[in-house]
Amino acid sequence: MSAAASRWQPAPGEVRPEIKRTAAAFLENAGNWSDGETAVGTLIRAGASPPVASTASILQLPDARAGELTVVYPQYGGLASDTAAVIALVEQNLHTVSGPWNRELVVDVRLARPPGGSWAVERLVAPTSLGPSLPLTDTAAAVLAEPKIILPGPARSDVSTGRMDNRLLAILHALSREFTLAIQVMHTGHIQTVYPTARMSNHAVGRAVDIREIDGRPVVDVRPGDDRVLRLMRRAAELGATEVGGPADLNGPRKGFFSDDVHQDHIHLGITPGDAPAHLR
Repeated sequence: MSAAASRWQPAPGEVRPEIKRTAAAFLENAGNWSDGETAVGTLIRAGASPPVASTASILQLPDARAGELTVVYPQYGGLASDTAAVIALVEQNLHTVSGPWNRELVVDVRLARPPGGSWAVERLVAPTSLGPSLPLTDTAAAVLAEPKIILPGPARSDVSTGRMDNRLLAILHALSREFTLAIQVMHTGHIQTVYPTARMSNHAVGRAVDIREIDGRPVVDVRPGDDRVLRLMRRAAELGATEVGGPADLNGPRKGFFSDDVHQDHIHLGITPGDAPAHLR
């Protein structure tokens, strides 16, 4: 399952696109199977080891007889010299015994590259949950109802639990008055730690969101002269975001705003209790 086998095509601004295409090829292979097959079996026949292939069971329901999968966007979750994490938003069409079922998933794909070798998927990480649902706040209900906040299924479920931080949701709702936001991930499907450390991520506790598109334009593909990314980053800080990551670092050596190879393809907004907004740090 080489990167070249993937149907997903990178934009010119993608960082090390072969990593993302390797992740996408694995998901496409696992997620497309016919009657009598399974996601795991399809991967094994394609050459994946049984331990690696077994992690793809998260793509299959017990009563699914066939499936088709499309990678919407593979966002970086972490990147090191010889390991990487890709947070892939996918659409699945499953053919079950009770009829067709469509769903969106966010899948945490871990990859590694041996010395002198090529990138390969090591495993898919099963998604976690924020916990039992709580009553929705007015802000959460407003975010769910706002057409300018495009929520994939897992992020919509996160908000619907009532456990996403209300301050973060208020920032999103305020930003939607100025921009149309396509969300990639909130909690479900995101890495629970700040890759590659053991430090807990704000995503793990419902205090962060990643935005992949602004007004229909992918963050990774913003054209010269288009200031929407910078305007959104500044505005999010003014609204109270304590961490704002993206294609540019607006604070220089100071904390608050940050940029690296991982954040060339999305804008990360987070809330850390006790910290000042990003532009004041």
